[in-house]
Amino acid sequence: MTSLACYLKDLGNKVIGSDSDEIYFTDTILQNKNIQVLLFDENNITSEYIYIISRAYDYRNKEVAKIILNDFKHYYYDTFIGSVLNKEIIGISGTHGKTTSAYFLAQMLNNKVSYIIGDGSGYGTNQSNFLVVEACEYQEHFLSYKPTLVLITNIDFDHPDYFLSLESTINSFQAFANQSKVVVINNDDVNAKKIVHPNLVKFGFSLDSDYLIKIIKKTKKGYVIKVVDQKEKIEYIYPFDYFGLHLVYDFVGSIVCSLLLGVTPRGKVNLPRRRLKEYTCHNIILIDDYAHHPTEIKCLYETVKEKYPSYKYHIIFQPHTYSRTLALLDDFKTSLSLFDEVYIASTFTSSREKESKVLEEEVKKGFNNFCVFSEDIINQIDPSQKEVWIFLGAGVINKYIFNILEENKV
Repeated sequence: MTSLACYLKDLGNKVIGSDSDEIYFTDTILQNKNIQVLLFDENNITSEYIYIISRAYDYRNKEVAKIILNDFKHYYYDTFIGSVLNKEIIGISGTHGKTTSAYFLAQMLNNKVSYIIGDGSGYGTNQSNFLVVEACEYQEHFLSYKPTLVLITNIDFDHPDYFLSLESTINSFQAFANQSKVVVINNDDVNAKKIVHPNLVKFGFSLDSDYLIKIIKKTKKGYVIKVVDQKEKIEYIYPFDYFGLHLVYDFVGSIVCSLLLGVTPRGKVNLPRRRLKEYTCHNIILIDDYAHHPTEIKCLYETVKEKYPSYKYHIIFQPHTYSRTLALLDDFKTSLSLFDEVYIASTFTSSREKESKVLEEEVKKGFNNFCVFSEDIINQIDPSQKEVWIFLGAGVINKYIFNILEENKV
């Protein structure tokens, strides 16, 4: 919603929003765009606006109830993008990596296209008819789009409050792919490979990929990557200043999309917000990351271990939703056990679930082999030690990083 607000503001619209009083990292983005955010209040709702409603809210929200009761003109987020915006949509999808891939692609296209990305990045321009959209599979919202080009980074089981199985998840991605003229898939992902389409473009380390990935060498910052267009016999070589094979896939998938759009991509890219964001506090490394799924946590561990092989790894994990945490509990425990020390914070329910003491206790019981997080832990962090402290999750656990930096005058 933050990204969409920024996009609309850039195109000259008057934009005002409503939200709860919870502080979140996207607040600063809205402030920098001079977009006013009010606290939820039915008195905010008048007939003069067109309303765009987040899928996180329904008639139980007092503003939504008033909008519907008075039949004020309104859309939900995904239907607004899919039916109102007159743009050719480039849909960046996948269970993991879609934010990063979308952000990479926007940079590769030199910010000459509009984009709406899940880290709060939004930009609107009339220079191009293309709109890069992070296309989320949750509740099949991405089926509201009719994309020109689709990227599927990978497919994994997630959102157990909606999808019944991995098979139903794959079927949903297939339905999304069916809407597109061209589909790009990660050819090394076992589930993405199940997608069928008459115009399918494959990338990966697998030799049958249309765009073959080769890591030429490892550097102090990351890798030098070669991407081979096997049909046209063209090679592209890029330095990539990040560790982690999952990021290599995001990078190369974005390169392929850029080439298919007729743009030779630039190689220098930055990571989106809250993706492996590092802060140094004397000898310790503080990392803010959005990972909230077992697969993502395992990838994060492998990346940090590759970059800081001699460090001790501490992780403070804030689960996101009871449904995901409990459904994937065993996988969470396996991934988290890779770290030297694990602290579990209270579950971040966002607006999807009501807070529940019963379910919170069930989560704590499931994670009883790990430590329970408390703010006292922050005070015990010793900046003189050679350690990595990771603040992990889709919620607000990263706020403690700034407390540590302020306390140590960094």
